[in-house]
Amino acid sequence: MDNRHISIQTEGKKALELAMQLLWDNAPGGKATHYCDHPTYGFVLLWDGDKKDLYEIDYDGCTPGAEKIKAPIIKLPFAMDCKAATEMVWSWLQEQPKEKYRDELDHDGSNGRGFKIYNEYWGHIGDSHYAILAVLPVWAWYGK
Repeated sequence: MDNRHISIQTEGKKALELAMQLLWDNAPGGKATHYCDHPTYGFVLLWDGDKKDLYEIDYDGCTPGAEKIKAPIIKLPFAMDCKAATEMVWSWLQEQPKEKYRDELDHDGSNGRGFKIYNEYWGHIGDSHYAILAVLPVWAWYGK
């Protein structure tokens, strides 16, 4: 399906497992072979990264004043299925410092560690149609 677009913002490992399963259909062959830790898009998993034009994911610069940001695509030590990739993504999220979290709300309540897992239109992330999904650390908001 070419117009598959999913965005889930929540918290917890069980929710990550379910969201990864839902988005994993974007992985031809059911495997991730590369990743990119991009400052704009987050942790991106790709089903192919050996194409010459893929070694950088470009931020499209649609945000006024934003520059194109490039980050390298790195080959995983082995091709990962959804279960292995979920463990890697969860571990990556646990290692993210507070400064990397987005959507902090100054409110009469508290914030916890959550995540956003998504793909963009056409199932892409940025300019890469080899992307499976991306994950960002975001604050979970808890009201009083």
